[in-house]
Amino acid sequence: MIAAFLAIAWLLGIASASFTGADTAASLAAAGLLAVVSFAVRPRWTTLVLIAAGCALMFIATWRYESTIPETSPIARFNDGESVHLRAIVSAEPDDRSSSRLYRLEVQESYSKGGWRPDSGGLLMRTAFFPKYEYGDLLEMRGKLETPPSFDDFNYRDYLFRRGIDSISSYPKVRVLDHERGNRLRSTLIDVRTTLSVALSDVLPDPEATLATGILFGARSNIPRDLNEDMQATGTSHLVAVSGQNVVLVAAFVIAALAWVINRRRAAWMALAAVIVYALLVGGQPSVVRAAIMGGLYVLAIALGRQNTAAVTVALAAGVMTALDPQVVHDVSFQLSFAATLGLILLTPRLAAAFQELISRSPSVAEFPFTKMLLDVATMTLAATIFTIPIIAINFHRVSLVAPVANLFAVPAFIIVALTSGLAAVAALALPGDAMFLSWLAWPPAAYLIAVIRLFSSLPIAAVELRGIHVGHAIAYYTVIAAAVFWLSRRPLQQLERPPDAPRPRPLRLVPAAGLALLVLLACTLLLLAASAPTHGRLTVTFLDVGQGEAILIEGPAGHRVLIDGGPSGEAITSALGRHLPFDDRCLDLVILTHPQLDHIGGLPTVVNEYSVRRILSGPSQIDSAAYTAWSDALRLNNVPLVPAERGQTVDFGDGARLQVISETPSADPASLNDASLVVRLTMGGVSLLLTGDISAGAESALVRSGVDLKTTVLKVAHHGSLTSTSPDFVARTDPLVDVISVGANNRYGHPSDEVIARLAGDAVLRTDRQGDITISTDGRHLWLETQRDTPSTDAVD
Repeated sequence: MIAAFLAIAWLLGIASASFTGADTAASLAAAGLLAVVSFAVRPRWTTLVLIAAGCALMFIATWRYESTIPETSPIARFNDGESVHLRAIVSAEPDDRSSSRLYRLEVQESYSKGGWRPDSGGLLMRTAFFPKYEYGDLLEMRGKLETPPSFDDFNYRDYLFRRGIDSISSYPKVRVLDHERGNRLRSTLIDVRTTLSVALSDVLPDPEATLATGILFGARSNIPRDLNEDMQATGTSHLVAVSGQNVVLVAAFVIAALAWVINRRRAAWMALAAVIVYALLVGGQPSVVRAAIMGGLYVLAIALGRQNTAAVTVALAAGVMTALDPQVVHDVSFQLSFAATLGLILLTPRLAAAFQELISRSPSVAEFPFTKMLLDVATMTLAATIFTIPIIAINFHRVSLVAPVANLFAVPAFIIVALTSGLAAVAALALPGDAMFLSWLAWPPAAYLIAVIRLFSSLPIAAVELRGIHVGHAIAYYTVIAAAVFWLSRRPLQQLERPPDAPRPRPLRLVPAAGLALLVLLACTLLLLAASAPTHGRLTVTFLDVGQGEAILIEGPAGHRVLIDGGPSGEAITSALGRHLPFDDRCLDLVILTHPQLDHIGGLPTVVNEYSVRRILSGPSQIDSAAYTAWSDALRLNNVPLVPAERGQTVDFGDGARLQVISETPSADPASLNDASLVVRLTMGGVSLLLTGDISAGAESALVRSGVDLKTTVLKVAHHGSLTSTSPDFVARTDPLVDVISVGANNRYGHPSDEVIARLAGDAVLRTDRQGDITISTDGRHLWLETQRDTPSTDAVD
């Protein structure tokens, strides 16, 4: 108890200093509060000695916090000035965003006065997707440094500053000087994770692959934005974050699984070993180590049979962590790990006893095989949620109302996803040849978990906005929680036992119901797969929402698949393809590259690496860019044949559907890459679709003069609706009924142009930034329209 009291005193000192800027008055107030509460709980003279020691420790904590407040790094002197020349090492794995990649750099030298001089500081660099730099690379960069901005609801500058980053740089000129300058062990662990992640992406489509990777390795940056938002709304984001709560969940299920074979304490030792291996595999970063310590201490208390001391042990661990690095108290992941783990320790037994008492009134339910597992999930989730609500509200400004119920359905699947995905990744590496059959092992639980997340996020008021919540509210909330926990601790837990002569219920009555439910779930899954398959006898064209870029998936009446362009990034295109292609059939008969600009070619290297592509159709245009080099390397490594595109080439889809190249064959070095775009026309019966790439008004005029039939039912508006394209003459010649614009939301180019929209007046105009994926299918006589969002109509159009 003495150790726990001193740990609490230390943590109070750190907390008061961090939230008030080491204000002496706040420290005195915290010390007074500690003294009053302590003496009220234990009114003895010996308590005064402890109070004196605790108050002294609080002021030492305040001094320790002040002494570790980070100072501005030397390179910050270059912020918001002229371009600088630096050498820096990539100190962390890259972080992929929707249209760019972020790198954390540690500066080593700066160039000034005609020579390189030692320098230091943390730098966050934003670059394009290509080329990709690796952890440990020594880079030489030239560009401007900027001070990170602060926003109304988020102090981004302070967030980065506390992580040792004082400067940001966007799209500087970079070249690689050397490799393998990082920590050897960390580099090895990164290589292992990368290898397993690639193997998993070969087995699973997106978004299932990115979700499984997030669960296994805590890598959440590649998870699609909409799924990420749904996870936040349902309170399931912790499933892809390495936190103390997550570690405890993993350990709890390891214990539950092994307790059937060995006793609970031995199973706890196995779970502790699993926690250590998991922390190393995820990367061993400070945040991961802290989470592993928090969760590991809880498991260790079970292994030693000392659950009653687990809360004291966690408090001591938090005290040691903040003594070593007081600034960690500002880390949200640390706050959530500490609060969630404390909630699991203090509240789970009490909630479990209360729920058990309710369930015991229905013997058949109590004896059902899955009742114990569901009870554990419910109590652990509710306990962690209760203790983390203020932290989430302060930092993220909203709280999920469906989190307890959503986690009840999601957490069991989380464990199964981790297990099956890990086995599938390892098996894919071990087994030679095609390992796609492993997708049947890993896809169902991942797809189920995504379905649960999206189902609960779609409920009305799944999450509520909570603005204006601050530290004062959190203090009041935790004061009430502490009083409730103290009151509950004074009441002994009631152990419910069945009287010896009470007849045992017959739980087997529920087993047929469970089996029937499983069969219904399987049938629904098969129906979903059947419904997602293209309708035979139709030509289906889907304009994929890949952000500010373009990608079009064509599925013929006989099942042939053609992909035209790949959008700006691998994450965007694989996620989009995963929404429309069967998880166990990742074959593309043809990939067409209209022209090699980043917003059309950026995702294609990933497509060629992760999908079975039979051949490529491309014009002769080449470009000296990192993206084009990655594309060429992918074709060579995967031995995919490339067919030069020529005017008049056709692709027969069967049943009268065909694709024809109608643009003039461009020269190898055209004046404009946009005007070198391949233009293709799809026809089936009396319905046609004209896909125009990024051609400008000049190329449109050339098409008109060529005499080719341009009249079309559906027009893919050129160059994302740019003012330089879709001229009035071209619109008049094509005379479309439906216009589709592939464009990113809030893009910096201002696409589509208001003038272009005005030219299309009277047509049905669909946009991927508003409708998401846009699917148009035809049987040659009718047209069916379906959109991912805000569906205008699914009826046939004559």
